[in-house]
Amino acid sequence: TKYADKDFLAKQKFLFEIVYRVEDPLMFEEYIKLGKTFTYHEEDYTFPEHHSEYMKKFYNAYKYGVTLPKGEYFGSLAFTHFEQMYGLFEFFYYAKDWDVFQRNVCWARMYFNEGMFVQALTLAVMHRDDFGGLMLPAVYEIFPQYFFNSKFIYEAEKFDFDVWSKYAMYEKEYKDFIYKDYSKYFKEFDNYYYFYTKDFKLWQWWKLMGMGEHWYAEEHFMMRDNMYMFNKDSKYLDMIKDVKMFYMPVDYTRDVYFFNKESELSYFTEDVEWNSFWYYFNMEYFPYMDGKEFGLKKDRRGEYYFYVVRQMLARYYMERLSHGFGEIPEFSFFTEVEYGYDPQLINYNGVGYSYRKNYYEYETYGNFDYMYYIINFFTRVEEIITQGYFKTYDGKMINMRKPESIEYLGDIMQGNYDNYDKYFATFWYMYAHMYFAHIDDTEFYVH
Repeated sequence: TKYADKDFLAKQKFLFEIVYRVEDPLMFEEYIKLGKTFTYHEEDYTFPEHHSEYMKKFYNAYKYGVTLPKGEYFGSLAFTHFEQMYGLFEFFYYAKDWDVFQRNVCWARMYFNEGMFVQALTLAVMHRDDFGGLMLPAVYEIFPQYFFNSKFIYEAEKFDFDVWSKYAMYEKEYKDFIYKDYSKYFKEFDNYYYFYTKDFKLWQWWKLMGMGEHWYAEEHFMMRDNMYMFNKDSKYLDMIKDVKMFYMPVDYTRDVYFFNKESELSYFTEDVEWNSFWYYFNMEYFPYMDGKEFGLKKDRRGEYYFYVVRQMLARYYMERLSHGFGEIPEFSFFTEVEYGYDPQLINYNGVGYSYRKNYYEYETYGNFDYMYYIINFFTRVEEIITQGYFKTYDGKMINMRKPESIEYLGDIMQGNYDNYDKYFATFWYMYAHMYFAHIDDTEFYVH
């Protein structure tokens, strides 16, 4: 068993602190001083025999002041943003030791876009062989705006503990006085019209907010289904004894505006853990990483990609059936999509996300070159499946009727680095997202 020594804990502390309030300027003086010592020398890096030019291109962009500014929206599937992000990632990944890595991270934290920085750092921490056991905070803790309802984000930003505690105290004193003659009844019938707050505990926030009849009591493990394990752990209880925790309900079934009937599924499609799982899956099996260099081919990542997508669609299908929505409609560029999507999310710079209206027509929006690129890609995939074999760019023939061939097809569908069809498949996935987001490959500032 490997134990965390002092050196390991110092590294972990650094990773936690460097992303603390990442949208604000860096506030740790020692890291600011370290970041200012950055210089670029190739001897500080350990490169493989073949590697991309993204790192040099990014450094040149930095020298000429044309990197994505802080505060701007970062789109990981916008080509211009991806190029810079991957260049920054290589500054982290190829750093020859911890000292160079730490210096580069401090430099990047000070000067580069927040979203770009976090994704590049996440990839480096997850894929460096010498970082075993080290981790960053969960992505929904670094960027809660991407995962939580905008109403909650606004309320959290303006939350004031002093005001809240005084309000709660005054309200309890007021109700204790108003309902003092009824207290003997409320102890037995606290679900009736009045609430006797004198007997409430501070953690019974749903009663203080008048929602006691709509929320589960603590014994049903309302906050998380394994809370009882933590409540029995003496180390955990000792760690949080001086920690103040506050909870605010975010109701996806009552308060959210029903843009259409399928908005009822927002509790699932915008679930925090569900979306963070998809984020980390794409970080672990990042499409544009060389499977051989980063050890991804041994996991048969093409086949695994198929497996994960099918599992997610199966779960989504079950949620649809539970609401009586039936089968998932077949997608087509040439027919209207009846139900649009109106996300209840905002970016960390305060700008909301765009939406798709009801009866959306894909073929009338965006870049037509991208649309034809995507259609040609799917035509190519259909031909491969129909013919039963796949001819690679170097003339190799692959029999698609063998069980192991699912790996090749998965590589194509993910559009990852290992796919054999470099012309048709590479970057199709990115271009598809850019088409739906109305982004051109020459655009730098997107929203």
